[in-house]
Amino acid sequence: MKNNETSNQWEISIRFLFVSLLLLGVVYPLTVTGISNLFFSEKANGSLIILDGNVFGSELLAQKLNSKSMFMYRPSANDYNKIPSGASNLSPSSFELKTLVDQRKSVLDGMGIDYRNCPELLYASASGLDPHISVGCAYEQANFLNREFKVPIDTLNELIQKNTEYSLWGFVGRERVNVTKLNVSWKKIINE
Repeated sequence: MKNNETSNQWEISIRFLFVSLLLLGVVYPLTVTGISNLFFSEKANGSLIILDGNVFGSELLAQKLNSKSMFMYRPSANDYNKIPSGASNLSPSSFELKTLVDQRKSVLDGMGIDYRNCPELLYASASGLDPHISVGCAYEQANFLNREFKVPIDTLNELIQKNTEYSLWGFVGRERVNVTKLNVSWKKIINE
């Protein structure tokens, strides 16, 4: 009799496993994906930014730039790789971190960018993929681009203001600029 009860319990457990796998592994993810694509299509598909019919990037991720003719992102410890992303985990007393920061300072000095106004350009973000910089840093980089491309500073400042994101409800977070969106606006100006 005990043997029969045990086999019934195994049979119930196996059925429950397959029903759970079907519901939680197939039906639920497809339903959530379908609903998100229906109501939030842009966000569900990676918040991609399209420029001239091509994907320029995602407004959620920083990307590697090979040109100094664009607004710069924060440095990335993983060279902007999406997998795996992460911080360098170098301690403040690390000689390697000091060397990296000194190199970044000299690059910024060579461009005429005051690193004291752009401290985020000296240190990598925790994810290594943060697309945001402070408004002050965007204005500092605008001065460099103004000198290099002879675009009026008022035009650059207007771009920064249009791409500034404000704190949520006035107290969650701080003002910041999404560099990907800013670079799209900037590219439209320099390609005209």
